[in-house]
Amino acid sequence: MTLTQRAEPHDPPESDALLSVRELHTEFLREQAEPLRVVDGVSFDVERGKALAIVGESGSGKSVTVRSVLRLLPRTARTPSGEAWFHGRDLLSLSQREMRRIRGRNIGMVFQNAAEAMNPTLTLERQLTEHLLWHGICGKSEARERAVRALGDVGIPEPERRIRVYPFQLSGGMRQRAMIAMAMVTEPALLIADEPTTAVDVTVQRQILDLLVGLKDRGTGVIMITHDLGVARYFCDQAVVMYAGRVVEQAPTSELLDTPRHPYTKGLLGSSVEVGGQERPLLPIPGSPPDLAHRPAGCAFHPRCAQAESPRCQEEQELISIGDERAAACWKAETGR
Repeated sequence: MTLTQRAEPHDPPESDALLSVRELHTEFLREQAEPLRVVDGVSFDVERGKALAIVGESGSGKSVTVRSVLRLLPRTARTPSGEAWFHGRDLLSLSQREMRRIRGRNIGMVFQNAAEAMNPTLTLERQLTEHLLWHGICGKSEARERAVRALGDVGIPEPERRIRVYPFQLSGGMRQRAMIAMAMVTEPALLIADEPTTAVDVTVQRQILDLLVGLKDRGTGVIMITHDLGVARYFCDQAVVMYAGRVVEQAPTSELLDTPRHPYTKGLLGSSVEVGGQERPLLPIPGSPPDLAHRPAGCAFHPRCAQAESPRCQEEQELISIGDERAAACWKAETGR
């Protein structure tokens, strides 16, 4: 992931990345009030066969960011500016019809809650073959064969039998695997996984991650939204940390987790536990994320930051490049203090 300046509108960035997001802004419209900016100038790259983690607390803008790229926002939301280049096309400038042809076929999505994302009234066969048939990838007979194979690939036993069941007849871990099978049955170039290991036990979590590693090894690019830093370390090559709708740090995952440069990243590490990591006391981040309708002046994290200094931290903090592959939005980032 090389940091680049925003490209000219509708001019693809000079990058070999599978997906290049540049200066993405997303707002929610409100009655008798200014629009609420929930994604504020986010940029990142995803390369083929690599995984990018988007990390942050709930409400930091992680899921809204990827839903903005996929154009899956509610009617009350809009993306007034930004670009999302995929296979040489800006997804944000395509028509809804063009986007429907890309979603599901070229870009797969694993939603956070499989129980809610899957239709409880349709069998797995109906739901897995639907994408293949709608996109005209193959006929009904081959679609069923590919659906059975996809279930087997994600480790669901007896896929020939299980394909006839309904989602509610599966355990939580099985539903999550079936959701991944649905996303991968069309063999998309990019997979977006929103907390794919949430609400499953450690054994199933490892199985899901190993499955995703296999997809990555076959050249699939992956965006993983997660709050679990251990998952990010195990699976992801690059990491982006978001706070209050903005990127506050980005770097190769191991560097970011071993030598964080932004106080918020340090806070996340201090308040989390990694399996197999060193024993240490947990240090929760004080306070709560800010109300985006009343964003603090300057660095949005400074009211919760133990290292904040006035007035410097009440000024806008731009991302500071630290070498070719990492940056942090803190004036102390270069020194690592």
